[in-house]
Amino acid sequence: MVHDAARTGYGQHADVYATVRPSYHPALVDHFVERYANGVVVDVGAGTGIFTSQLVDAGCIPIAIEPIAAMRAIIAGANPAVTVIDGTAEHTGLDADSVDTVVAAQAFHWFDHVAALTEIERILRPGGFLVCVWNVRDNSVDWVREYTDVVDRFAGDAPRHRTMQWRHAIDSRDAFEPVDDWSIPNPKPTTPRQVVDRALSTSFIAALEPGVQSEVLHEIRHIANRAGMAFDFPYRCELQAWQIVASR
Repeated sequence: MVHDAARTGYGQHADVYATVRPSYHPALVDHFVERYANGVVVDVGAGTGIFTSQLVDAGCIPIAIEPIAAMRAIIAGANPAVTVIDGTAEHTGLDADSVDTVVAAQAFHWFDHVAALTEIERILRPGGFLVCVWNVRDNSVDWVREYTDVVDRFAGDAPRHRTMQWRHAIDSRDAFEPVDDWSIPNPKPTTPRQVVDRALSTSFIAALEPGVQSEVLHEIRHIANRAGMAFDFPYRCELQAWQIVASR
């Protein structure tokens, strides 16, 4: 299942997403590889392959599953060793009990939680892991809070990380036992232009009618210009992990 905002927005501006979305902190990648990269790793909702590429650089070659063709093309172009599958978290196309770790990077909130968790349970081997990783904006910073207020006006029914509905869905599933909750600051140097492009990489902003989109990006540009010519975009990297209960 692919939300309309994701299908339209990410399909139109996959190249922008690949350019402006932040990579994950090297310490998070190391933490993931040390604990969860033994065996078959599947990156579900892999997007343009930001986390996929970092895993490859760390010596882990995951399977990438992504439903949007423009994003799959970017993954495949950057990572020829990676198997890239046209699929979703709800329908991976993988065999039962064939995977040791499923990771969703900046993606689990988009899934149909019940259907995705059912599929993840099916493909994970006993004792396998479900891992979520995120780059989360720090809205305690004034300009970031203003940025968020503008973007949120157009969110509609698009799923959001900060509602924590995704986490409640996993935590309420008897088959998954929480085993890890880890985070680290991940500030990224940025410019006003890059902040504007970051807004354009948001699914429902990318999907706006051109005139409205232009007005929104102008408002974002004004906010970013007040922050200076070069400054940090304050993110925090987070990782949460659950292990399949062996007796399921």
